[in-house]
Amino acid sequence: MKIALLFGIFSPSSYHEILQQSKGVIQNAADALQKAYIDGIGSLIPGDVEILNLPYIGSYPKRYAHLYSPQRTFSIRTKNGNIVLGQDIRFNNICGLKMYFRYVQAKKALSKWCEKHNDEDRCVVVYAIHAPFLQACADVKRSYPSLKIVLIVPDLPEYMSQRPTILKKLADQINRKILNKLYDCVDGYVLLSRYMIERLPIGDKPWTVIEGIYCDDIQSEKIQTSINIEHSKYILYSGTLARRYGVLNLVEAFRAIPQKEYKLLICGAGDSADIIKKYAKEDERIVFCGQRKRGDVLDMQKKASLLVNPRTPEGEFTKYSFPSKTIEYFASGVPCLLYRLPGIPNEYYQYCFCVDEIGIKPLRQKIEHIIQKDEQALKQVGIQAQHYIFEEKNSIKQTQKLINLIYQLI
Repeated sequence: MKIALLFGIFSPSSYHEILQQSKGVIQNAADALQKAYIDGIGSLIPGDVEILNLPYIGSYPKRYAHLYSPQRTFSIRTKNGNIVLGQDIRFNNICGLKMYFRYVQAKKALSKWCEKHNDEDRCVVVYAIHAPFLQACADVKRSYPSLKIVLIVPDLPEYMSQRPTILKKLADQINRKILNKLYDCVDGYVLLSRYMIERLPIGDKPWTVIEGIYCDDIQSEKIQTSINIEHSKYILYSGTLARRYGVLNLVEAFRAIPQKEYKLLICGAGDSADIIKKYAKEDERIVFCGQRKRGDVLDMQKKASLLVNPRTPEGEFTKYSFPSKTIEYFASGVPCLLYRLPGIPNEYYQYCFCVDEIGIKPLRQKIEHIIQKDEQALKQVGIQAQHYIFEEKNSIKQTQKLINLIYQLI
């Protein structure tokens, strides 16, 4: 059996170029999850996996400095020493035509791959509900009817825009109509949340849930942070600075905490950044770190006293999402504070602190209660969470569910 991964990672050979040329938010969480899938699949099926890669980058010229995406071959070594080969497929990245060119290049690469492995069982694993990728799969499958398509669904398109404009809503409606036809080519699904079956035309097709994957040392280059945090106690939030994710509630709750020995560090980019910068000028305990390289953020997480995800269960989108920072936070070995979200399996809540009421005051009270606890007791909570992630959510254990699904299809 041969498996093609139609992905959009920042490959090892193009990683630095993509970081340098990108403007605005970089899809670090999506990149890390895809690489965790590569590690698990490459470990379980050595030698039979190839990555066809069209990176998920911003469009030229507003969000990316180059007209074309990188074109290189690369290899990724899995944790057990296997090598997975891949190719960065070049496409014209100009705004407005980018999606068409991604489709053309994906179809061309996928057709070549199918032709090369014409006498073998073949499966394409597609990352994300991305119309260019699915259209390429649908077209190629007409020529190779035995080809199996498995779709990894990390997000539902209708919930990805935070404040959609009228034009964006119209474009989303058109996109949904296109996607509803393209789902016909999909043979199996990997969902981030079991509630996604309510919004996808899965029918009697096989599916499984992989809410997230832990894979250490994923492109974890570090930079020297300019913030002196070596001897400070601090609470950390890292991720998208979106209002709907509750980050402003966290900042306002912290402002009401009287303890002076703690700092609040905020890492990321998003629509709340300017307000957070304003608060940071008013309260020296609040430190706005901006968007950092992944390795730097992981290092800051490990040195924190408490990691907080202030996303509340308000909004229907919380049913269909699993915050990727949950696994990242738990893996740090530092205690975490979360709200109970429907998209997070109940088993996770055995290993963290929870806020049971929505509002700034309950959040402030919970943070105060935690930071006043004995340090050894807090450390034990973090260690138990870390052990749970290492043992139960590693790349081998989680991607085995995907491999089982592929075998079921073939």
